Amino acid sequence: MLTDTRKTFGLVTIALHWLGALAVAYLWFTGPDDHGRAANASAANHIAMGAGLGLFLLARIAWRLASISPEPLSENSLLNTVAIWVKALLLLDIIVILGTGVLAVWFSGQAISAFGSIPLPSLFSANPGLAGPMRGLHSLSTNLILPALVGLHVLGAVKHLVIDRDGTFGRMIWPARQA
Repeated sequence: MLTDTRKTFGLVTIALHWLGALAVAYLWFTGPDDHGRAANASAANHIAMGAGLGLFLLARIAWRLASISPEPLSENSLLNTVAIWVKALLLLDIIVILGTGVLAVWFSGQAISAFGSIPLPSLFSANPGLAGPMRGLHSLSTNLILPALVGLHVLGAVKHLVIDRDGTFGRMIWPARQA
């Protein structure tokens, strides 16, 4: 029940999925807006949480690569391929968001305080010429690409739940018992 099988996702994958979704939602709603209207404490919490999410994301990817992938329940190979690409692009976009966020802070000449107490000093000299483009790519990936990919992912989940009724949505809620 903890690990994935060819029929179902295990508790570890399900927990990593939903904890990651909650962390991304938290970061999306707590990030500074395009006009810089975020309190310093709020921005510091956002940056610290983002750094922590980077470590979490690495663990999630390692778990996914080491686990068996359940077989799709849908028989539509085109939509199964689209689903694989949407999930892959979603993870890639999250990596871009986290990476550009860290680089924007470092190129601004600041250190990052992961989890509020673990200092991550900048690996680079302050470079405002690179900090701006990193902030721009971070904003684009966060405010345009992420909502589009999350929207597609949610639409796929709703399709499986309401139209197909094939059990795909349910196996991301709780692992099915194996016969």
